Amino acid sequence: MRKLAAVLAGCLLLAGCGGSSWEGQLRYKIASIDKSTPTEFFQLELVGDAPEGLLWQDGLTPKFLVPGNVSGDAAVGDEVVCTGTQKKGSPFASWEKGTELSGCRKA
Repeated sequence: MRKLAAVLAGCLLLAGCGGSSWEGQLRYKIASIDKSTPTEFFQLELVGDAPEGLLWQDGLTPKFLVPGNVSGDAAVGDEVVCTGTQKKGSPFASWEKGTELSGCRKA
């Protein structure tokens, strides 16, 4: 019974430490429009340094975003501000290092 309790405690500890996240504002410049597919995409390049506290920096730039996901009349050369979210899952789950963008608006 003690061994079972120890195993359960270890699993709870691992599950509790496995998940972490980051959310913050990221500023991007619209570098170009990719029209090579039926759906157009803005190619975004990060402006300045990455903010503090990120879980990882790979995958921040370049980012691709459908123009309809940016509020305001944004065009090539404009800067946009987006809410970036990074989530790290359980060490036992398969996950990709990615930064999701939402709430993008013309700066």
